[in-house]
Amino acid sequence: MKTILLSILAAFILFVPNAAAHTYLDTTNPEDGAVVVEPLQSIALTYAGKIEEGSTFKVVAGNGEQFETTSITLVDGVLTGTFENPLPNNEYTVQWNSISEDGHPLSGQFAFTVDVPVTEEIAEEEDSAEQAEVEDTTQNDSAEPSAADEDDKSKISPLMIIGGILLLIIAVSIITLVKRKKTK
Repeated sequence: MKTILLSILAAFILFVPNAAAHTYLDTTNPEDGAVVVEPLQSIALTYAGKIEEGSTFKVVAGNGEQFETTSITLVDGVLTGTFENPLPNNEYTVQWNSISEDGHPLSGQFAFTVDVPVTEEIAEEEDSAEQAEVEDTTQNDSAEPSAADEDDKSKISPLMIIGGILLLIIAVSIITLVKRKKTK
């Protein structure tokens, strides 16, 4: 029985070497608390280690309006989201949810302000863009979440499953050993 327990422990150590080394958010662009004075059309989150696909973030303006990214890419621990148009002047909060390489869920938020000097020409373009956006939202109020959104929520890391099974086996082995010692 000791051999089985030692084998399970060795397998756990070999197959889950990074379990104690969770990754974390290292830097952001823009930085937390920054005032951005140039048009901002992308946000980048840089992690200290690798993160898994399915990691995401959302951008919420001070008035509660959420700005959707047109694409989110993940390259070498950098999660980058781009927008169709630069973000308008406002205060923003970025709420991020990521999955570290070892399956550990990560989440947090940071804030920044966009304060780009506005010229009359840009102000006119923003007014027409806001009118078009209002028309789009009234037409799309009944839109349902896509199947891809539902699939992202149901993904479970294979490493999490293996780790859970190994922990269960170790716990059952320990309980069995303790019961055997009590009966002797």
